[in-house]
Amino acid sequence: MGWLPDWLWRQQQQKGGAGKGGKSTWQPQWQKQPWGKGGSWGKGGSWGKGKGKGGLTRDPSKKVWIGNIPDEATWKDLQTHMNQVGTTTWAQIFKGNTGAVAYKTAEEAATAIATMNGTLLGNSAIVCDTWEKKEQQ
Repeated sequence: MGWLPDWLWRQQQQKGGAGKGGKSTWQPQWQKQPWGKGGSWGKGGSWGKGKGKGGLTRDPSKKVWIGNIPDEATWKDLQTHMNQVGTTTWAQIFKGNTGAVAYKTAEEAATAIATMNGTLLGNSAIVCDTWEKKEQQ
């Protein structure tokens, strides 16, 4: 809608608003009610931050470090390969041909290290070891 002369604008306001939709009142954006279930855009609302880094926050005894991952491998390939020992809950490939997977229990992780070390993923023999957090310098 464009500009209206004052007399026409007042006439429309007295009739009940902006035409077809009935009476509508303009509100600044900060006064409008937000969408969604939570009733606010902030904490506790229907929108929020993501779930973080996923498997990186898990118990280290349940994670397995994996090295020598081929360049063409995806996280899904890694997860499928490591599911031979037990069901993985998380898999990720990092820079430098390394990655990690997490299992539900520490026993499954220990079994995976013993069993899957040296197995072929694609055309490359992978290296499996315990997860150790890198020291901050």
